[in-house]
Amino acid sequence: MAKQGKSLPSKPRLGRGLSSLINNSVQTAPPVEEQGEAREAYRAEPPAESKPAGRPLSIPLKDISPNPYQPRRKFNAEHLAELADSIRQQGVLQPLVVAECGDGEARPYVLIAGERRLRAAEMAGLDAVPCVLKEASRRQMLEWALIENIQREDLNPVERAQAYQDYMDRFSLTQAEAGERLGIARATIANHLRILDLSDECQQMLLDGLLTFGHAKVLAGLALPLQLRLARRAAGEALSVRQLEQLAQKAHGRREDAPPRQAPGKAPYLVDVENQLSQAVGTKVAVVPGRSKNTGRIVIDFYGLDDFDRIVERLGARLDS
Repeated sequence: MAKQGKSLPSKPRLGRGLSSLINNSVQTAPPVEEQGEAREAYRAEPPAESKPAGRPLSIPLKDISPNPYQPRRKFNAEHLAELADSIRQQGVLQPLVVAECGDGEARPYVLIAGERRLRAAEMAGLDAVPCVLKEASRRQMLEWALIENIQREDLNPVERAQAYQDYMDRFSLTQAEAGERLGIARATIANHLRILDLSDECQQMLLDGLLTFGHAKVLAGLALPLQLRLARRAAGEALSVRQLEQLAQKAHGRREDAPPRQAPGKAPYLVDVENQLSQAVGTKVAVVPGRSKNTGRIVIDFYGLDDFDRIVERLGARLDS
C-alpha cells in the first residue's frame, strides 16, 4: 500500500530546479580552442584558500569522496573510456559539483554531481578537476545528490526504483510528496516502486531485456511462485503485456467474460446485487451475510496492484500518497 504521511507545506520542486541551481553557479566553459590551456590550468592551479561557494576551483582528485548516494550499480566501461579520451584531449568542460565534508571525514570534499566525469578524469590521469563548491547542510547535500541521480536518463528501471525509495525513506515523504518535489507524476513513482516487489530473478530478466517495464508491473502484484512461472513463460514465449495479463487473471481463476458463480443457497436478490457490483467495478464482488441480522461484508477481489488502483479509482477514491 502507498505510504501515508502528513502533507508538507509549500515544498519547492527541487527536481526541475536542480540544473538551474548548479548552472547558476558555474561559469561558462572556455571555447574548445582554449581547452588545452584550461586543462593545464586545472592541473597546475592549487586550490584557492578562500574557497568561495559557487565559484569554480581546482581540487585534487584524492581530496574528493565519491557520491555515497549514487544509485547506479554499473558503469559502462566503453563509455567511460570514451569520456576519458575526450578529457585527455579537451579537459573537463563541465565542472563537478562538490560540498565540504564535516570534521573527521577521510577527505575534505564529497561529490554531489559528476560521478562519470570523476571516474573518467581518474582514468585520464588528471591530478585535479574543476569543481563548483556548494555550501550545503547535510540534508541539502543528501537531497541534491539524490535528485541529481534520480534525474539521470541512463538509470535502469531497478536503479531508478531504488533511488525513488531511498529518497522517500530518507525524507519521510509519501509518493505524492516525492512526486511534487521531483516534478514527477505520482503514478510514475508508484509504478517504479512496484518493481522492487519482483524477485531477484525477475529483476535480472528485466535488466537483461527479456521483460519490459509493462511485464514487470503485471508480475509485481503476484505471489512469488506464480511470478517466477509467468515471468519465465513470458520471456521464453515473447508474450505481450496483454497476454501476460490474461495469464495472470486465468491463474487467479478469473474470467472477464464470465459472471460470478452463484454460491449454494445464496438468496437470488444477493446474487443479482453481486452481479451488478461486479459489472460496476470490473471484478468479482461477493456479498457475505454476517451472523447478526442486517450485517455482512462486501468483498472485492483484485489481481495485482494495477488492478487495485483501477478499482479504487472506479469507486471514486483518490490515491494521493
